[in-house]
Amino acid sequence: MRFAIDTLDDAGNSRIYIGVPLGRSGDKLRVQLRNGEAELDIDRITDWFQIDQTSRQDRGELFY
Repeated sequence: MRFAIDTLDDAGNSRIYIGVPLGRSGDKLRVQLRNGEAELDIDRITDWFQIDQTSRQDRGELFY
């Protein structure tokens, strides 16, 4: 299930990543992107929302 994850970079600019959360690694969220994988600082995540719906129509979890 994909999420759009809004983060702030070092300059204070908003950056949106779209991907599938793979899990936490310390203080980072590992995300599978279309062209690879990224580790996002959890403290820099400002917002997120689910893009895809599950077949059961329930909500997905960003942090699990």
